[in-house]
Amino acid sequence: MSPTPDSPSPLKHAADLPSLDAERMDMLRELCLDAGQDLLRDMLGSWESEAARHLANAQQAMTAANQPALKAAAHAIKGSCGNMGIVRLAELGRQLEHQVEVPAEAQALLDEMVAEFNAAREKLAQITV
Repeated sequence: MSPTPDSPSPLKHAADLPSLDAERMDMLRELCLDAGQDLLRDMLGSWESEAARHLANAQQAMTAANQPALKAAAHAIKGSCGNMGIVRLAELGRQLEHQVEVPAEAQALLDEMVAEFNAAREKLAQITV
């Protein structure tokens, strides 16, 4: 369903969010102080691999017009990103869950998710250096 002229675009709402939740990043850093910076790098690397896999699954589901698989992949992205404080990508995943029946909207969200995944990876790399 397309937004009405008075309703905000789903992409605009997500764009208003930061890529990363600074408080969550600080909390993760603090949790890893005793174990060392390698633990944080491992956690973020694990998230990156998992999110990349879920995005690939979402893209395959979109190509195959498999709405249940697309919804499941969006849900998985939302959860893993939400847990790690990667808020913009989590919000895009939430929105995609609700747009799987509208191919044009779903594709636009998926495209935005791929771009946001890359942006989040860059920001996370700066945190762990």
